[in-house]
Amino acid sequence: MVTFAVSSVAPAPYNHRQRDGPAPSTAANHLSSLKEFNQEGCGEVLQASPLEYGGKNTCATSNGFVLGVVRAYNEHHHLVLRPDDVWLAIMTQFGLYANANAEMLRHSLVKHDGKKELVVTDVGSLRTVDYGRLASRFIGEMEDHLVDPTLGEWVLPGFSTTTDHDRIVGSVVMMASMKKYFDYKIRLKCGIPTVTLLGTVEDWMAIRTRVDALLQYGPQMTDWVELLSPVLDQFVNAAKANVEKSFWQRICNYIAGGSGPSYLSGWITVFSVFNTDGQWQGSERTIRKSKKNAFRIDEKTGEYIKLDAEMSEFPVLEIGAVSPGYLTVDVTIDDNGVEYKSLMFAGHMSYAVQRGDTIVPQLMWAIALKPGRSPKCEVGELIQW
Repeated sequence: MVTFAVSSVAPAPYNHRQRDGPAPSTAANHLSSLKEFNQEGCGEVLQASPLEYGGKNTCATSNGFVLGVVRAYNEHHHLVLRPDDVWLAIMTQFGLYANANAEMLRHSLVKHDGKKELVVTDVGSLRTVDYGRLASRFIGEMEDHLVDPTLGEWVLPGFSTTTDHDRIVGSVVMMASMKKYFDYKIRLKCGIPTVTLLGTVEDWMAIRTRVDALLQYGPQMTDWVELLSPVLDQFVNAAKANVEKSFWQRICNYIAGGSGPSYLSGWITVFSVFNTDGQWQGSERTIRKSKKNAFRIDEKTGEYIKLDAEMSEFPVLEIGAVSPGYLTVDVTIDDNGVEYKSLMFAGHMSYAVQRGDTIVPQLMWAIALKPGRSPKCEVGELIQW
């Protein structure tokens, strides 16, 4: 780091808040002054760089580098510059040039004609994924299609002052510089970060062994055991630290149906093959798409194309058909000659949330009185033996 004098003018305090407008308190306030934000009808800001000091010292502008330097020069303010600021100012200018001369530069930058779609996939949802990290992954996806696969290393800052935040900014700058050659898609999927299996290997092996005893209780049990066995084998393997991640990633597939029914598949459905009435519902393997999901639009012709039904290796259930995880039984209570009717409950009737981010199924039981009672004898009635 070096600080040096440029002129003899006395430094002046910044006091132009009235002229520059209020400090942006949120990213949406910050972006709302930008032309493209308004032209494209943008609304909610999903994620953004954190504003220093909550934004109270920030001045929104269309060019924080050039116009910031101009403000420092005109108003006698000190100036601090980082290598990352200068380099990414250069790369932003190059991006404008590249987009204006895409066809002239095509064969200097990419190997293909037209546009390639780059897809990065992550576990999460619209408001939970790390979009900065995903932007960085797009640079890796570009490499195979670039004339110079090290182009990303050249574009991204890599100085002693560079932070992860700077590299995210550089990644998006590179994406924007190459947008005439690539389309970018983020595909989000649900998932479970980690699974903890309590107990011992012997416990999980015992479950696997016990299941075979179901076979003596009728032909329907054969179908069920055929579904359960490979699932339980994977529990045993995981308990032995032989984890097949692809299996655990197939635990659940939730297919939202919009205005129609929603469906559930994945191996979790082998624990719901009998409905509330005890009838088998484990044979369906076709995901019945709702009308909303039955067609897609051909990007070239604009025509609707019918989608084939998707097949699942595990039972497919309408979400409303998931069977209860508990059973009930009537119990009569004789309280010193006065009978009460009651109902006992037992099974999985809840799940707990631990440490704010962990789901733990809960086994519960309860007994509840039913209305009314039937006395065995009236008070004062003579009991004869």
